[in-house]
This record gives sequence, C-alpha cells and structure tokens, in this order.
Amino acid sequence: MKKLMALLLVLTMAMSVASAFADDAKVLHFGEINPKVGYDPQTNTNSRATTIEECVVEGLYFWNDQNEEIPVLAKDFPTISEDGLVYTFSLREGVYFSNGTELTSEDVKYTFERMFTPATGALSTYMYNMIAGAKEMLAGEATELSGFEIVDKYTFKITLTQPFSCFTKNLGIVYAAIFPKDACEAAGSDWGIGTLVGTGPYILGEHDNSSVTLNKNPNYWGSEPHFDQIIVTLFDDENTKLLAFENGDLDLCQVPTDLYLQYQGTETANKFHIYYPLGTVFLSLNLSEEFNGEKNPLADVKVREAISMAIDRETLVEFIDNGLGTVATGTVNPAQLGFVQREAYPYDPDGAKALLAEAGYPDGVSFTAQIRSTDQPDMVQIQSDLAAAGIDMKLELVDAATWTSLRNAGNAQCEWMGWFPLYADPDNNIYSYFHSSNAPGKSVFYNNPEFDALMDAARISTDDEERGDLYAQADEIMSRQDYACIPLYYPNYVFAAQDYVTNFTVGNLIYQICYDVDFK
Repeated sequence: MKKLMALLLVLTMAMSVASAFADDAKVLHFGEINPKVGYDPQTNTNSRATTIEECVVEGLYFWNDQNEEIPVLAKDFPTISEDGLVYTFSLREGVYFSNGTELTSEDVKYTFERMFTPATGALSTYMYNMIAGAKEMLAGEATELSGFEIVDKYTFKITLTQPFSCFTKNLGIVYAAIFPKDACEAAGSDWGIGTLVGTGPYILGEHDNSSVTLNKNPNYWGSEPHFDQIIVTLFDDENTKLLAFENGDLDLCQVPTDLYLQYQGTETANKFHIYYPLGTVFLSLNLSEEFNGEKNPLADVKVREAISMAIDRETLVEFIDNGLGTVATGTVNPAQLGFVQREAYPYDPDGAKALLAEAGYPDGVSFTAQIRSTDQPDMVQIQSDLAAAGIDMKLELVDAATWTSLRNAGNAQCEWMGWFPLYADPDNNIYSYFHSSNAPGKSVFYNNPEFDALMDAARISTDDEERGDLYAQADEIMSRQDYACIPLYYPNYVFAAQDYVTNFTVGNLIYQICYDVDFK
C-alpha cells in the first residue's frame, strides 16, 4: 500500500510539473559562473554549486538571509542534555522527498553515516566529527555511528564526544542536508551529478555545463514556491554573464568587483545593489620552516609583520577594488561574534625594511604566491607595494583546480584568500582555517597552543559573551601578534537585479534564489 501511494504521488507530481510549464509559466533566470563540480553538498564546498543545491535539498535547520537559523525538517531546535552531549531531535511528520518517499529518522542516520564513510570523500566532516563514532568511521574502524540512536520514525538522538556550542549552527549549513536513503544508494557515484533528490521547493531537472533547470516541486511541504521554474544559466566568464543581464536575458546575477566600476554612469548600474557578506580577505601564508626544500622566509614572524606594514590597504580597497570594502583590522568580520574595533594596521614601507633587517634579511626576501586570474588585480597591487619595501613576491598564475589542490596538499606558499563563514560565528571560519588541527589542510601550518586553547574553549562555552571575548583574544594573537595571515579588507559585493525583481537580499556568501525572491 505504501509503495502504491508513493507511486501515485510521483505520478501526480509528474503531471503537475508537466502542466505547470505552459507559455505563461513564471520563470526566474539566474546567471552564475559554472562551478564545474557536481551538486552533492557532502563532496563539494563550492558556493556557486550551493546556490543550486539549496533549491533541491534541505537540512534540519537553515540560515536565512537575515543570518537567522530556523527549523526546517526539524520541528524545533533540539533538546540538549545538561552535560551538553546528547541532542534529541523531532522531525516534521508527513514531509516527502520529491521521489515520493517519506522523510524518516532512517534517512537522517543514513545521511550522516554516508558523510563519514571514507569512500564518500566528504569535505566538511570536521564540522560534524564530534558525533560519537564519526572518527572511527573515517578511520575505517566502524561502519555505523555509535552516537546516532533512532528513537522512533520521527525522533532520534545524536551523542557528541565533547560539548560543542556550534553543533546546531553547523546543522543549518547545506553540508548537512538530508538525503533519501533509497534514492541516494541507488544513484551511487551518480549522486549530485545525474541525480539529486531532496525535500526542497524545486526538483533538479535537465542540467549540463551550460544550464541547470529547477522545476517547482508541486508537493513541497512548505510555502508554495514563487516560480514554476528557475533556470540557472552557467557562464565561463563574468563579462558574458553581465552582458546577458544587460541584454535582459537574466533577471538576477552577481556583479564581479572588477566590472563594477566600468558600468558606473550607465543605466545598468542603477540596477546594482551592494551587500555585505561575512568574510575577510587576507593573504594566506605558509608558515613551514622549509618550502620546496629551502628555508622559508615566511616562517619568521618579523618577515610576516614586514609584509603587513608594506601593504597600502587604503589604496588597495579604494582604487583596485573600486571602494567595495572596508580596511580590515583583524580576521574576525565586523558582523561576527568577537569583533573588536582596533586601530588600523600601520602602512610603513621603511618600517618594513627595518623589520626585514632585524630578521636577517637586509637585502629583502623572495617568495611565490599561487594565484588565480580573479586574484590578479589585488595581487599585482600588493606585489608593487611589497617591492617598494624590498620584498619580492613572485606571482604564479594557475587555474582554480590547481590552486585548490596545491592548498589542500600543503604546497601553496602564499595565496589571496577570501574566507566566508556561512553564519556569523568565528568557529565557522577562524577555527576551520587556523586551528592547528585544520591549518595544514589550508597550507598554513599555524600552530600556537595559546590560540588553540582559546578557540577550543569557545567551542564548548554556551555563553556568547564569554565566547566573543575568547574569539577577540584569539584573533589578536593570530592576526596582530603572530601575523599568521595578513588581513586586508572586509569585502562588499554587488548583485544586479532587474527592476521587477523584489525581496532579494544576500546574508552571507550564498545566493538564496528559491525562497523570498519574487517579481512585482
């Protein structure tokens, strides 16, 4: 009987989808640079892919564009035991995946165990590996999570190995989206490439390297989607994308910083809107004693401070990035917990030379930055600033895939980095990038026990005032005493929307195109 009901639901959905797209269908055309990855949120962290994924799959919770976490597949926020280890969740009842199967606790269990199965190759396990049994699964020593208990069809418990104040926050990120067990197992390696099934407001339709079609889910459990279809056109370059918007072929798209100024004074510029993501742009530095078998000058804190002093951040933001940013005074973004308004980093090329001499480099230092084409405007300006202080930063242009692989393998000496948390808590970016347990995977190799202790303490505290103070202390040590990275600016970004587009905002790095956005 259940199978018959599921089949009828699928047939009903297919008929509804087919009838919905008549000539008067309401369609949102969104432009995006091709992410060139699959749409499995466990195996990629690409924000461009996330925009598409979040239309199809949902998690227990969700961070909206006001940077508020709201329950989605969970009825409410979990109850937590006094020791902070046991979380009890209740699912919404009567929620169906788009293939007609009902969401149950079994699907949640399957999803998390898939995440920790080594063959999956999940990239964000560090955000959830405090679940009891996760590390054993990742090591190949177990095939189930000892910390996941199914109480009944709609209730389950998750036990952690240690208290973690951001656990529920991390469940609001797409990396923890819930998959239907049967469909995901059946798809195998095709999951996220040919097949993606979720409980979301849209169903993944035809998709290739040129476009992705998202069809309205007629049986969506939540509010009815505003559009019959969302068509995401994928572009290989920003110029072509913006021209498509200018020609009226797109309703909505991001505006690249380097093109923002070119359009000033035009009619198109009247459709530009500035928003403030939660990120920080910085120079990411490799702090290893040796790099490629030679002494690494970046291992010396005085060299790193000299690099900071040699950079004219005001000019970088004003003239290279068209004023789209605020000069950084630390790594924590102003909208994040733990931000402290500090004095600006000094710009002092002569002071930088003096520091190099103190470090034993009176004739200057040389190192190589691995950059992508999109990093060039900033990095060419920084290269010029550094040269005036006797610092030779060579630029090695690589494609995005090579850039990522070099960083992940610990083989990048210096990179331009924009690091954006998906919610306003430094655990989501500062911990995940600079804590000694994560730094090698970012080609940073920063290791300061005092910094680690502060970040660890913030992870288990349930008092946000205390946590903010801990983060402020940690950021002071990492970015202003150790110069483990060189903060540059807090970026502003821009999106373009046609005049008839309403209710579109951006709260962090992710464009949420399937909920509030509508047409007049």
